[in-house]
Amino acid sequence: MVKVTSTRVRVLSPSLIVPRLEEIERDFMAAWVRMKQNLRPDFAKAEFSYQSEKKAKMLAANAHQRRLTEAGLSALAKDPLAQITGLARSGAMLAGPATAHDVHKLAADLHVESPWMRDVSTWLMTQMLSRVAKGESGLALPPVILAGPPGVGKSHYARRLAELATVPSRLIDVGSGTAGFRITGTERGWSSAQAGIPVETVLSTRVANPVLIVDEVDKAGTIHSVSGKPSSLTTAMLPLLDPGTSCRFECPFFRVPIDMSHAVWIMTANDPDRIPAPLRDRARVFHLSALTPNDAVAHFERLTLGTEDQHECDQCKVFIERMAKTPKGISLRQIGQLVDALKAPIAPSGH
Repeated sequence: MVKVTSTRVRVLSPSLIVPRLEEIERDFMAAWVRMKQNLRPDFAKAEFSYQSEKKAKMLAANAHQRRLTEAGLSALAKDPLAQITGLARSGAMLAGPATAHDVHKLAADLHVESPWMRDVSTWLMTQMLSRVAKGESGLALPPVILAGPPGVGKSHYARRLAELATVPSRLIDVGSGTAGFRITGTERGWSSAQAGIPVETVLSTRVANPVLIVDEVDKAGTIHSVSGKPSSLTTAMLPLLDPGTSCRFECPFFRVPIDMSHAVWIMTANDPDRIPAPLRDRARVFHLSALTPNDAVAHFERLTLGTEDQHECDQCKVFIERMAKTPKGISLRQIGQLVDALKAPIAPSGH
């Protein structure tokens, strides 16, 4: 894994930095004490009457509410409000490679684990080295679509990229049927009102560049809520994929602009011909082939390194090679199941 960078970027406007109510109360009380001391130098805070303290807290609450209203945050509940103001104060971290050495190690580790994705790993390395050469750090890539047959490890590759780069990741499954709403979020007032996964991930992790994996975008379409409101995955994603609009994406739940331009989008597709044209036009598309016999066997060997039963391993390799040569091929999941069966302890026979 690479080291996490310490670079921070501002993703929310400074105008959203609203002091906590407790801070405003403390400031009001301190100002009141100073005013009293100007009139009577020996005045102490302990002399404050209950009524005076109650009035100071009421004035502080009114001031706090005004600040929230001015910032457009007055309708938020306590926890979402704390998320927004906290991120506005601290900024978000850019996680991922900081040096050329980090980039080379990341690409090398990916290649060792998924050599059949060599074109993707090489492209990724080139993109990141160019970024490092400019003095920039953190994982940053244009939108990517990994298109190829099921079982070649498209989603797995995206998750491993995030893990090796020490960047948080979230999976958005198009097959769930609500992907459009899960990406953009839903407006307050709905029973299911919530932020979309991209915004929620940035807020919860305080990382500006999470890896967002959208699985099977070739199944994207338009669905309708029970009230008839349409939700299109493609329409939902376009503002977040375009650099001109992603830097000021307004979440319908929080209703404040947030800079989502640092997010890394990796989409997968089984059928490249069914990828919506607007997504294809905005992404770098890699056309992947099924696992070759050599790649399938090499993957099995890496997973079974150190296994004692070499005879069983050899039999599995013969089976894997034969399956990889069939029109249907063999998937990483099937290879993983073979490995699990090989490593499973043999139950003692009954007497």
